[in-house]
Amino acid sequence: MSSKCFDDDGELTGYDGWRRSRWEEMAGPDGKAGRIAYRLITEPGQEFPEVPGRWTSTGFSGSLTLTAARADGVWADGDAVDGTVELTDASRLSFPDGLRGTIEELRGAHVLVVWDPAAPTLVGLRGIEAWQCDPAWIVEAEYRPADAGRRLEVTRRTSPSTQDALPAPGDFVFDLRGERHTLRAFGVGGDVLLITFTDGTSGTDTPAMGRWLILSQPKDAKGTVRIDFNRAVVPHHMFSAAFPCPMPPRENHLPLRVEAGERAPVFEENVAVGTTTPAV
Repeated sequence: MSSKCFDDDGELTGYDGWRRSRWEEMAGPDGKAGRIAYRLITEPGQEFPEVPGRWTSTGFSGSLTLTAARADGVWADGDAVDGTVELTDASRLSFPDGLRGTIEELRGAHVLVVWDPAAPTLVGLRGIEAWQCDPAWIVEAEYRPADAGRRLEVTRRTSPSTQDALPAPGDFVFDLRGERHTLRAFGVGGDVLLITFTDGTSGTDTPAMGRWLILSQPKDAKGTVRIDFNRAVVPHHMFSAAFPCPMPPRENHLPLRVEAGERAPVFEENVAVGTTTPAV
């Protein structure tokens, strides 16, 4: 990661490419802003309003089946479904009207995720507001591993809100604006760490539910990591209410205005992004 926003000729460095990839992630052909449903499968024969079929799960380590008639127009892994088929977390699903589905895991259970290429939150997304890149918001942080197996309780943005316990393998300690701060990080798979935080802009210039920093876990047990607040992003929930995003723990509040990174997505006037998604 570059330690500055511009090269010697005044052109944007890797930050410019990161902004383009971030836009592609949310608004591209498979943009996450097109997610319309996140449905936990916990009972036999469950049905969901977004797609046809009946879904049965015995837990993420167990079986997951889908039952549909050929007339329902459901495809699983390239084959039309006519009866009951078994699915895995690698299954790819197709539904009428171009809807697509995948299988994820949450709290040891299967989740059906549905994506719509015509979702208003996707086709109506016009931009992502952000502050101008400023090298002053790039800091060197010390990574301090936590005790093995540490998990932290978080609230997820659902309706009603739900609680979850996420692995929290370490903390980042750094100096910013003359003060020492600590942010706790969550493990979200592989060597990826997620920091959810609030600051003095939360609820006014940026979402009240805070913002995210996505980092790689240091290879050394203790190491120094560069944190670039210019790459702070707004949570996926702000693009689609079908993301049950975790709220920041109260320990992850920075008592200053972090005027760096993303501020908010920009939609067409007639697009309303729900504030919550059904509880999972």
